Amino acid sequence: MGAPSTSPAPSPPAPHEASPPNDEASPELPLLRLRCGVQQYAWGRRGASSLVARLSGIAADPDPAVPYAELWMGTHPAAPSAVLPGGEPLGAWLARHPAALGPAVAARWAGDLPFLFKVLSVAKPLSIQAHPDKGLAELLHAMRPATYRDANHKPEMAVAVTEFRALFGFAGIQELKDVIRTVPEVAGLIGHEDADKLMTIKEYHGGNDIKSSLQSAFAKLMTASKEAVSEAVNKLKGRLNDESKIRTLTEKEELVLSLERQYPEDVGVLAALLFNYVKLSPGEAIYIGANEPHAYLSGECIECMATSDNVVRAGLTPKYRDVQTLCSMLTYKQIFPEILRGVPVQPHVRRYTPPTDEFEVDCCLLPPGEVAVMPPVPGPSIFLVMAGEGEVQADSMSGGEKAKEGDVFFVPAHTEVSLSASGHASMQLYRAGVNSRVLYSSNAAAAAAAGKRSQLQNICDMAS
Repeated sequence: MGAPSTSPAPSPPAPHEASPPNDEASPELPLLRLRCGVQQYAWGRRGASSLVARLSGIAADPDPAVPYAELWMGTHPAAPSAVLPGGEPLGAWLARHPAALGPAVAARWAGDLPFLFKVLSVAKPLSIQAHPDKGLAELLHAMRPATYRDANHKPEMAVAVTEFRALFGFAGIQELKDVIRTVPEVAGLIGHEDADKLMTIKEYHGGNDIKSSLQSAFAKLMTASKEAVSEAVNKLKGRLNDESKIRTLTEKEELVLSLERQYPEDVGVLAALLFNYVKLSPGEAIYIGANEPHAYLSGECIECMATSDNVVRAGLTPKYRDVQTLCSMLTYKQIFPEILRGVPVQPHVRRYTPPTDEFEVDCCLLPPGEVAVMPPVPGPSIFLVMAGEGEVQADSMSGGEKAKEGDVFFVPAHTEVSLSASGHASMQLYRAGVNSRVLYSSNAAAAAAAGKRSQLQNICDMAS
């Protein structure tokens, strides 16, 4: 959601640019159809209303009482994808065919897929949470493996498919002052000392002063007693309901009442006032780096992340809350998140490139009768057909594969893919792959090393 400041990424390769020289092409490997796992978390949309249910094929006979929350496409052991028709786990297939990852990816990520691709159908707000950086993830996994099930970090990016709402990062200092001044229920739990410190901070003060004061105030709020939180939430609800009769409530105030109806007497109802309220239109995206607080609220999205399921929660959830860890790990940055809209890389294809190495996402919207060629890259990809129908043709195939809504394909490294739409509607596909910046810098480094070895060999030959 709030992308950290980074230098601009190098331009992606041109649509029909060949792989860099000196890159060892993989032996021809097949394009694979995948069967993907569905997670039934309580916050998911239920029955046929869920995009996850429709894409997974469950929509043919959905249970209206079941929340179909997430579709997972990848190798994470919590819901690994299976290769069709036999059902072999994708991770096991990759272990037998490491060339499908490409040498740079296989070497750096120990022969595994470095990204996890998802679809989310959100009916009810997810927990207030953050994802640990790599060092903290390793420590938490070592200390509490039952709660933190892997040692990886989890940077992630969400691309809105429908209107999508979220909380992300702390609001600016002026908005926080307005909360302290106008919301006595929050100010009371923070306490006079911390509230006064925040009220006296100037926007041009050093970042450490703001961070220290904000961290102290947030910790006071999140660690308040259950009784104090319950009293404060009920007072806030009563006051806003009364005031709504004589004035129009703000969006944040309406959000607070909505959260209270779903999570009564939860401290997250109050904490929401301290965060940025983000609304995405379809096609817009946000990136969430390590140690940034956030909560998805509603809507459906494509999500891509490093292969991890580490979540530190502290509110709006019946699950385990690790409040102390969350309060200590956050960056406490006060920047409204950058809204990513993708960059055209060829006709019909836009690319979303986050400032992390593990992944990027392409969106291809192909009108009927049109063709798009996805050039070979030195890393693996997963394709999801979101809507429409057509054909997927890989350069290693003698014929094309029919593709329709919900089909998922694994594409090995160095494989060119031709997409064609049929029928009367456009075909929409999403591709997840390793960040091109990393793939092509790895290849450039390998080419330079090969050139240096060749030069040294020439010198040796001349000397002899």
